[in-house]
Amino acid sequence: MASLLEVLLATIDEDAQRCGAEPRVVFLGDIVDRGPDSRRAMEIVHATLQQREGSQFILGNHDYLFREALTNHLGDPALDHWLSGLGGKSTLRSYSHRMPGWAGELPDLLLPRYAHHLALLNRAADMVIVNGYCLVHAGIDPKKPLADQDEQDLREIRERFLDVSDPLEKVVVHGHTITRSELPEIHSNRIAIDTGAYRTGRLSAVVIAGNSEPRFLYVSHSD
Repeated sequence: MASLLEVLLATIDEDAQRCGAEPRVVFLGDIVDRGPDSRRAMEIVHATLQQREGSQFILGNHDYLFREALTNHLGDPALDHWLSGLGGKSTLRSYSHRMPGWAGELPDLLLPRYAHHLALLNRAADMVIVNGYCLVHAGIDPKKPLADQDEQDLREIRERFLDVSDPLEKVVVHGHTITRSELPEIHSNRIAIDTGAYRTGRLSAVVIAGNSEPRFLYVSHSD
């Protein structure tokens, strides 16, 4: 959803200009897969991090698989699962007209032109702390301190996190699981902003500014 991402970033800039602020953007991950132009979405993230001081990219579970594929760490069965079941085929089609015949072929196919995308994935964070908020891709293990979280949980956790209503060390801002309302949601201990862009055509962001209450920006194909 590269086109939506461009519109959302422009909306963030307009909102920041009205507020007299310099925006810092934190991408919550899953930049690749399922959308029609993952390559361009990665270029947008790469350019944003270069141009906007303090901006960061959090590694999502789909981004992780793409990174593992680019470094030939998936193996043929896992590569086939990513390509056929998780949207990886759409990602590779945005990069090349030719699908790799086997896992080891992928780095040679893409890295000569897109090594900067692998560097972006390698630099990605697992967690970003902003004031009283913890920004992650999927969520946290509520039984562990933030300092002891498992990287896989941060990328993939669902029920063990989503079903907990008790206070957490910080309010967790996350994506990964599409909200029931398909709109951004504020819960007692978390803020969920995955509005299912690939399915709904709606891409969302939360604005966290000083002591102000969080508020949302979102764009859709109908905007």
